[in-house]
Amino acid sequence: MNRRAVLFPVAVAAIAASAWFARSRAAQPIVVPAVTWRLGAGTEIRQARNYDDVAPESPIRLALRCDEARYVYVFSHSQEDGTLLLFPSPNVKSDLAQPLAAGSPVLPGVRDGKELAWDSRRQVSVVTTFVVVAAREPVAALDALLPKLRRWSNTARTDGSMGVMNPPDGTPPIAGPRTPLPEPLLQRAADISQTATVVNGPLTPDAQLPGVWIGSWRIRELPSAPPQDPLQPLKDLQKH
Repeated sequence: MNRRAVLFPVAVAAIAASAWFARSRAAQPIVVPAVTWRLGAGTEIRQARNYDDVAPESPIRLALRCDEARYVYVFSHSQEDGTLLLFPSPNVKSDLAQPLAAGSPVLPGVRDGKELAWDSRRQVSVVTTFVVVAAREPVAALDALLPKLRRWSNTARTDGSMGVMNPPDGTPPIAGPRTPLPEPLLQRAADISQTATVVNGPLTPDAQLPGVWIGSWRIRELPSAPPQDPLQPLKDLQKH
């Protein structure tokens, strides 16, 4: 038997199979992470809308859908607060850590069986922008920011409640009130929600960094109600 006559068709078939496999892999869609911003707690949870009017101290969570592990970063920005780190905050203890596993985690996670939440800030009276970044690999520029920012914590208070704190090592925080977002990637993410009507769904591929997806959401924080004067009922009676 002519071995060349046998081996040549086998080699051709192997090359064709390899080419088909490569084409089929290339044809597969890129898996894009998706998010849903959530407002409220218990039975009152609803999907957020862009430029939502939000009462002070309203619970805020971020539901993520990713079919691959992702490094996720979440920040907020306002004129009063500057830039705050929401996730991954080293001072928030929960069941979630970088990289987030594939699935449907809800940030900031759960601790001791209790679902955690950030909240809208009482002292903020204008627009707050929430920014999310999801990446296949760690984003070095963002990782460098994390220890320098004010951040959310559930370890600073004895009751384990969520609140905002300065870096615990005494380092003066950067990106304070009336400063811009401290990283161009975050600004590109914030720009997406400037005129958007839909902020829930697939994130947007970043124009400059491959393997990075970005998105944002804006709220109008309603002012706190003024404290009630205990003598007001008596004053009202005196007017009549």
